[in-house]
Amino acid sequence: MVRLFFVFVLTFYFHVSVSFEGDLPPIYISPNPSTEDVFFHSGNPEIIKLNKKSINLSIGEILKNKSSLTLSQSGGIAGMNQLRMRGGEANHVLVLIDGIEVNDPASGSEYDFSHLYSHNFENIEILRGSYSNVHGPDAVSGVINIKTKNKSGANILTGSNNTYIKNYSLSGVNKFFQYGVDVNFLDSSGTDTSGSSGDRNRYENDSFRINLKSINHNFSILYFDIYKQNDRDASGNLVDNENATTDVNQLYSQYVYKNRISKRISFKQGFQYTTNKNLDFSPSNGVWETITQSEKFKTFFNTKINFIDYFSFKMPPSLSFGAEYEKINFTQLVLDQSYGNGNQNQSEYNGSFVSELIFPYKNTQIEISLRRTINQKFDNNNTHRVGFTYKLENGKVFINNATAFKNPTFTERFGYYPGTFNGNENLKPESIKQIEIGYYKSILRNKLNISQTYYNMKLRDEINGFTSDGNGGYTALNIANNSYRKGLETQIQMLINSQSKVTFKHDYVDSTQYNATAKKQISEVRRPKNVFNLIYENTFSNYLYLNTNIFYSSKVKDTDFSSWPYKAVFLNDYVIANAKLNWKLDINNKVSFIFNNIFNRKYSEVYGYNNPGFEFHINYLRNF
Repeated sequence: MVRLFFVFVLTFYFHVSVSFEGDLPPIYISPNPSTEDVFFHSGNPEIIKLNKKSINLSIGEILKNKSSLTLSQSGGIAGMNQLRMRGGEANHVLVLIDGIEVNDPASGSEYDFSHLYSHNFENIEILRGSYSNVHGPDAVSGVINIKTKNKSGANILTGSNNTYIKNYSLSGVNKFFQYGVDVNFLDSSGTDTSGSSGDRNRYENDSFRINLKSINHNFSILYFDIYKQNDRDASGNLVDNENATTDVNQLYSQYVYKNRISKRISFKQGFQYTTNKNLDFSPSNGVWETITQSEKFKTFFNTKINFIDYFSFKMPPSLSFGAEYEKINFTQLVLDQSYGNGNQNQSEYNGSFVSELIFPYKNTQIEISLRRTINQKFDNNNTHRVGFTYKLENGKVFINNATAFKNPTFTERFGYYPGTFNGNENLKPESIKQIEIGYYKSILRNKLNISQTYYNMKLRDEINGFTSDGNGGYTALNIANNSYRKGLETQIQMLINSQSKVTFKHDYVDSTQYNATAKKQISEVRRPKNVFNLIYENTFSNYLYLNTNIFYSSKVKDTDFSSWPYKAVFLNDYVIANAKLNWKLDINNKVSFIFNNIFNRKYSEVYGYNNPGFEFHINYLRNF
């Protein structure tokens, strides 16, 4: 019945065709400045605008250099790079590329930030906190929305570890539509992840992006073909190994149609189709060992009504309605059947309905958002977000309360790795309650901007994916007691003059879970309590631009899985410095010099995995 309802509604909306004016927002997350007052939102959304004067290579590098978020990379360029926000798990963060969901259901429903390289990033929107009311189960502790742009040009990069990147982009526009095509080739000999033999982990990443858009229509497709060498044995422990390799194929696509029926009513609808395939080869003999693959289809629409005729406000109140339907297929094939048959094909579907009221009045704004999620496998779930904002002179104060949930992943329920991990089909969804209080203030004629947000989150039924199964391996279990996350996020930006600015970012995170053995709350792993980032930017002339940052992470708790029972270990705190110098030769040519870990600091973000020392790259850009 639910499927028939969605088909009926979507069929109706796809046959609506009238003139379109302006851009349309999703249901108020990432707010659209042309239709909503982003500043009035009951939160402190962070937008990293990527300076056209600077070169940007990978999304992981950008976040490390320009934010205070916690990323945990298992070694060098080929190592997995996980992002944790507000003390949550990596699969508690929803990642979007141009609005396309890219979290991988085939590998724990998270996104690996090691794989996204492009010269066509425009900006990155960071929404911290619980947004399941809008985006569903994956948006428990935050949302990352990566926006690309269409341009014409070519980049060639070379540098440390025999790394070569070639990028070619072509864009154009006519009276009917505009288009963009990007092709990216990366080849690197990699680094020695284990630090024991000097054996490098090779990494290759070929990708392309196509975007076509007109006034009403927008179609995007992204494809990644990735090869990487890993350092692990058959039990997953860190050792030098030539045979342990992984092939990854990712396809992301989206079509969106948006229109305006009148000055009061607008709508947006579309669908997404994505596939992720991970082929792991055996560490012992190099033949294929495990295949995990996901296929996801999602269709959605939302309608927004502006009450412009009934309220004489500067920004009229609005009411939005939306619905989604999503189906996911999960496939796993396992070569080694000596521990049991790991071959399987699972699937599930869910639907959701969402509504949101935004009511601005003079110096205040109220936001109320509700979501009802209907899942094939689990109980139906209701989430909400209620926020209140009071506008100050050149500033604001706000408070909000939200709930969110996260369904167990396919890996946690059905994952099977011979002799090491066996999933648990009886897991329950995780649920979270959040309260946020914060402010933003601009002083000294907008030369000094300060924002802070305090949050307190309670997580129920947290899933521990490394619990003993009683047979010498691991499984996943819900933790009986609550887990807690609280912290303070601070950003201070000082405009020194028209050519330079300094930005200071700090995240304090206290993330704990209940330990049944110790009978108390203990700190969770891979979550430094303090992260600082000091960023300095200066344009010396129309031809020379400098971007530097100093990044500090306090010590990190991790786990040593090399023996049973596994034990807690602590990684040292560290400071690293990075710099980019961009020299504009003329209007179409630019050379960039990239210095990472300038002082060659030895540090690890994951136990046992060494991160690269000093790295240098040089990039040549030709616009046409």
